[in-house]
Amino acid sequence: MYKGKEPIKGIKDTRILDFWQWTYSDILINKNRDDLSLFLIAKALELTNMPRIDWQGCELRYRKKKIAVKTSGYIQSWKQTKPKRVLYDIAPKKGIDAKQSNSMTFRNREAELYIFALSTEKDVAKMDILNLEQWRFYIVRTTVLDDEFETKKKIGIRALNKLATPIHHSRLKEQIDILIDLELTERMVL
Repeated sequence: MYKGKEPIKGIKDTRILDFWQWTYSDILINKNRDDLSLFLIAKALELTNMPRIDWQGCELRYRKKKIAVKTSGYIQSWKQTKPKRVLYDIAPKKGIDAKQSNSMTFRNREAELYIFALSTEKDVAKMDILNLEQWRFYIVRTTVLDDEFETKKKIGIRALNKLATPIHHSRLKEQIDILIDLELTERMVL
């Protein structure tokens, strides 16, 4: 894992930190905000001691569970006249990790849990993307999404509020552990 001081060989006085600052300084850009929320969740689950593994069929793996992370917010880095509508992509996907042998044609939601991260601030003047008080997280079992929104591709904040209660970052690990333990107990009872 790089620490930031490593030089980029062939460019005088340039370190990997320079790249990170140039690439990620505007965290309100959707992709960068997505990466930040993924880091925040990984940090809560104590998964940041190793570099992120991309292209693993889900964003995170925790206690043998695949977790999808979806991020949205009301404010973007570009000029807006009003807060953005909050929508999350929940479309079932095709792919090599699908649950059927003919996976390139079978669509499903591969993760077992979804965590929806919301940057809650609506006032640009008060926006502080690094303030965890301006974030809320929703945890939803994939089975609930499959039951309630089998063919839907997007979910809005009103529908999400009917499925889950928003929680603070400090409660993420505890709530995910409760859900996983509950599922294990339910399986044992069946």
